[in-house]
Amino acid sequence: MSSTEDNDATTPYRRPDHGPIPSPSSTTFFGNYAAAKSRKAPKWAMPLLSGVVVFHLGFFVWMWASSIWSIEQLDRPKNSIDLAVAPPPPPPPPPPPGGAKPRDPTLTPKKKTVKDIVQPVKIEKQEVQKVEEAGDPNGEEGGEEGGEVGGTVGGTIGGVSGGPPPPPPPPPPPPAAPTNVAPQMLEGSRIAGDKMIVPDDVTKTEIQRSGKDKLIGSFKLCLGAAGNIVSVSMLKSTGFPSYDGKIQSKMRGEWKYKPYLVNGKAVPVCTAVTFIYSQK
Repeated sequence: MSSTEDNDATTPYRRPDHGPIPSPSSTTFFGNYAAAKSRKAPKWAMPLLSGVVVFHLGFFVWMWASSIWSIEQLDRPKNSIDLAVAPPPPPPPPPPPGGAKPRDPTLTPKKKTVKDIVQPVKIEKQEVQKVEEAGDPNGEEGGEEGGEVGGTVGGTIGGVSGGPPPPPPPPPPPPAAPTNVAPQMLEGSRIAGDKMIVPDDVTKTEIQRSGKDKLIGSFKLCLGAAGNIVSVSMLKSTGFPSYDGKIQSKMRGEWKYKPYLVNGKAVPVCTAVTFIYSQK
């Protein structure tokens, strides 16, 4: 066998007796698939497919809308309601036989006799005469009714004429003199005011220039029965008038005390207050 025959024997598309086997691309299943794939659809296929889709979509929308808007009418309930109505009242009983029929009372107007008509008479105003009592021409001004001639103005009715006037009332007793107490006894009664009164800056400079490092001043303080400050007087000066004036002004304007009691009674008191100021 030659080489040509060997090639023909091994070729799958060649039959031994009838020549070469035709290509599968034109006769087998794969050939039909390839031809169908390369083949173009006709022109009427796309409009037909679109019409079918639109028809089904419209039919679905119509069915959905009809299912929503179709409302079934229900039968009315056959319920009977009975209303209870009260029976009418019975008629009144008939009157007893043989009795007299009541008569309707008739009102008969009474005749009134008119008296003689009297015309009104005009009443004239009558003037009332004022009677003025004449006083005694010999009387004195300021006298009282029922007094006697020759009496004293301000005298007592029924007293003896020409007697001496009554004595004047006794004068009120003089106020009690304030009691002198120790400063320690009033210290607890003070309710307002600071005892530490220091001089101002100008006075401090003057004290420093004077060479003094300690100032002592004493003042008399008098209180009323109500605890108010009556008077403040200087017993001993500190040596600086501005400082003395400041101490007295503070005591009068800021210091306040409770009433000082003696045997349960508020009395006026006086005391001496000493101020000591040291400057370093």
